[in-house]
Formats: sequence, C-alpha cells, structure tokens
Amino acid sequence: MQVEYSVCFERHPLPAGGYLAQLTLNAPSRLNALTSEMVTLLHKLLLEIRDDPEAVAVFLDGAGERGFCAGADTLRIRESALANPGGEAVEAHAFFVHEYATAYLIHRFPKPVICWGNGIVMGAGLGLMVGGSHRIVTDSSIVAMPEISIGLFPNVGAAWFLGQMPGATGLFAALTGALLSPADALYAGLADYCLRENSKAEVLRKIINLDWCDDNEWNAENLTECLTDIEAEHGVVLRKASLKDHRGWIDDACALATPASIEQGICRYNGASDWLRSASQGLARGSSSAAKLIFRQLEAGRGMSLADVFKMELVLSSNRVRDPEFAEGVRACLIDRDRDPRWCYKSIADVPDLEIDALFKPPWGQNPLDELLA
Repeated sequence: MQVEYSVCFERHPLPAGGYLAQLTLNAPSRLNALTSEMVTLLHKLLLEIRDDPEAVAVFLDGAGERGFCAGADTLRIRESALANPGGEAVEAHAFFVHEYATAYLIHRFPKPVICWGNGIVMGAGLGLMVGGSHRIVTDSSIVAMPEISIGLFPNVGAAWFLGQMPGATGLFAALTGALLSPADALYAGLADYCLRENSKAEVLRKIINLDWCDDNEWNAENLTECLTDIEAEHGVVLRKASLKDHRGWIDDACALATPASIEQGICRYNGASDWLRSASQGLARGSSSAAKLIFRQLEAGRGMSLADVFKMELVLSSNRVRDPEFAEGVRACLIDRDRDPRWCYKSIADVPDLEIDALFKPPWGQNPLDELLA
C-alpha cells in the first residue's frame, strides 16, 4: 500500500490485468474529517487514476471502523477565518476550492466510483459520497447534513442533491440536521445499496474478480449487477425510513407561506414521533441566520447545473466562514462543547435580508472554480 499523507492509495491487481484503485481517507482519529491537504491529494490521485488506462474503477472508503467521513475539519476552517479578521480566510478558501473540485470530479468521473459509506457519513463526507456511481451504505451508517448546528449550511453540492430528494425532505434535512438511517439514505436517493458493515473485504474481493474490460459503460453495468446480487445475498433488514414515514407531515410543514412560518411550524412540533421531535429540536437549537441562508441557497440552486451550484456554494462558504455565527457555532459544539451557542438572532424573522444578500456577493473578481470545473 502506498501511503501519502492523509490518503492511502492501493492498487488491487485484476485477474485479466489492470487494477482497481482503492483510495482511503486516512484520519480515523478525527473520523476522517477533510483537510486542505487531504482534498488536494485526493484530487491529484483521482486525476492520475482517471488518466491511467490500467485503472478500471475507484473504491473510495474511510479508515477505521467508525465512519467514512464526518465532514470538514471545521476547527481548522475557524482558525483560518479568525487569523485575518475582516479579511480573506486564506486556508479555508483554498480548502473549499479543492474540496469542491474533488467532489465535482467524482460526480463526473468517467470510470465507476464505488463509495463505501460505512458508519458516520456527514456534511462534506456526504458531499463526496453522493457523487459516486455506486454508493454503498451499511447497516451501521448514520447520514446527516448537520451544518446548521455550527452556523454553517450544507454545501459540497448540497443545493443540487438536496433538491433532488423527494418532496421537501431535502429542505427539511438541511434545516434540522436530522439523522438519517440507511433506509432514509436509500429512499432519498443518497445511496444505492445497503450491505453488511463487516463485509467490505468480501465485497472488494468480488469486485476485483469481475470481468473488467476497457469499456467503462460495460464495467459500470457489470458492477451494478454484482452489487445488486451481493445486496440480495446479505438481505440486510432495514430500520424504517423516517423521511418516508413522515413525508406527509414534512411536506405540509415546509409548504407554509414563509421561511419564518416554516421555522415556527417545525419547531413547534409536539406529536408522538421521537425522530420528528429530535429533528425539530435541531432546527430550534441551530442558527436562524444559517436557516434563512439555507432557504435562499436551495431556492437559488433550483434549476442550476451542478457546476454552477458548486460555484455558488464556493461564494457562500468563503463568505459565511468569516461570519461570527460560524465561529460561535464551532466554539459551542467543538471547542467548549457547552452546546449553548449565543446566536445573533432568535428567529429567521429577525435576520436582515441584506445580511443574506451579502453572502451571495463574490469576494473576488473571477470564481476560482471557473477553470477547474470547465
């Protein structure tokens, strides 16, 4: 195995020649949270694999047993923002550029990309996983976009993939940071297969022994048949899909006239569902300015191309991480861990429109992703 910094690259030789490339996010002590070094290297390796005729596909996973990826290393992003008050967060900006370019490359990769989304798959980790051609969750997977709890918003293409979820479930998941089960991930179109947690070695072995060739489309179809058969053999018994079970209530709550009324409707939930109650508390405890931004983000992203979504979210991310709401959210959740952030606003109704408008204004002349996503 070739180990480079925080990504492991292993070439699995195939019976008929060539290799399957396994890329492993290698920071298990922090649940494989993404850093600038990690996404830069991941992007570099993916480009090499894309252009190598000997490589037939990518198997992307995370080191350790706890999860694929818990998201971005928000502590480092916060440090970057605080290092230059009122100015550009240089390291954070570079991180977002490489992170989004990497996620877009996965979405557009010409060869199959199998993502092993075991355990924790949250935030930017979900942003990477959804781009794969064959997305696998396991019976232990927990999926979420919980950025509102730290004053941020779901990104890494979230305006695109959340907008494709059934009904208003994407908006609801973004506003509440609700924990989604494997069944939820399948229902929402965030994953394609659910396999047993301890079966990765078996799955890799079967994938390696497929009849690979130099036809990417044929390889993808062959891989689909293989994973479908494995899923049938495993017969994982899924827990209920809360998004599906509560779809009616979610759609009704999110159909209210204004963002402020939707916020009130969700936060006032007092029914019998523990899952809905926990989700409503997630919105109630989250940043109202982030909630208002999420409404605007998803509305603006409707109908956009994937590349344009990433460009828009780069502007929003580069601006938002310099906002005191983000610094306070990270402090409360990850530094002092008092879980008591002192937000600037008590509700969406209190958030000035001009403050959200300002987040959509590019802090530079030309978007750095224009060439990378061309």
